[in-house]
Amino acid sequence: MTIKASALLAALVIWAAIVPAVVVQPDAWWALVFAVLATGAVASSFWRRLGIARVLGIGGAWAGAAIAIMETPDATWSAIFAFLSTVTILYSAMRREAILHGLAIATAWLAFGAIVVAHEGEAVWPCVMAFLTTGAIANSRGNARALAGILWWSIAAGVIVAAGGDFAWLTAVAFVLTVASVGIGDFKFPTGIEWDLFGRGGGDDESGERFDPFDRGSRAERRAERHARRHRGWREYDTGEPAPEPPPPSGPRRIIIVERDDEAPDVR
Repeated sequence: MTIKASALLAALVIWAAIVPAVVVQPDAWWALVFAVLATGAVASSFWRRLGIARVLGIGGAWAGAAIAIMETPDATWSAIFAFLSTVTILYSAMRREAILHGLAIATAWLAFGAIVVAHEGEAVWPCVMAFLTTGAIANSRGNARALAGILWWSIAAGVIVAAGGDFAWLTAVAFVLTVASVGIGDFKFPTGIEWDLFGRGGGDDESGERFDPFDRGSRAERRAERHARRHRGWREYDTGEPAPEPPPPSGPRRIIIVERDDEAPDVR
């Protein structure tokens, strides 16, 4: 087994975010404890393909916590929820290519950091709402909840930054609206474009058929097909076409004739 680059990148973004925060606020040194725990959780997945979506989510969570810690050491406890978000993202049902899910998680956490900075260390508790939003988005199917998270957390952060920390309760509203996917229908990428930017899926498969890379059904069928071929369990179905003629033998043929004698009890 080999270590996956996406897992290494996920561990790197944790430290790239938290180290500058501790340098700016030395009193927040104990945030490094949770960074170590988060790195250990990522290390347990070094042999998994985490994908760019999980890297975005983990990086966004620690970036938001680091921004808040830089503003005030009172926000150091947000590193606890950044660690919990890391574990949630790692062991969630999030697909590797679910870029919108990773962006939505990062949006919620960066919105939390912006709220803390805008109000000089007030309203640190929205990191709890960011963590709950992380769990809801990471384990969601389709893109509706991710798009709702980006929309409602952006609106909530904008209002709180402009109006004041007394409106921090809007983050709880943003969480509820995200879970309910209010105002957003399920979104699918156009199928006429071959989406081959971040994975091997997309476009035409080996048989020449076009499929939707974001359709869970088609991906499951392709996985089952590859598994069956790999383990010699591939089944061919009758298409109604005549079977091809067998190729002529390349060497001399040996013919064995078996006769049955009605008087004999056996076949010779």
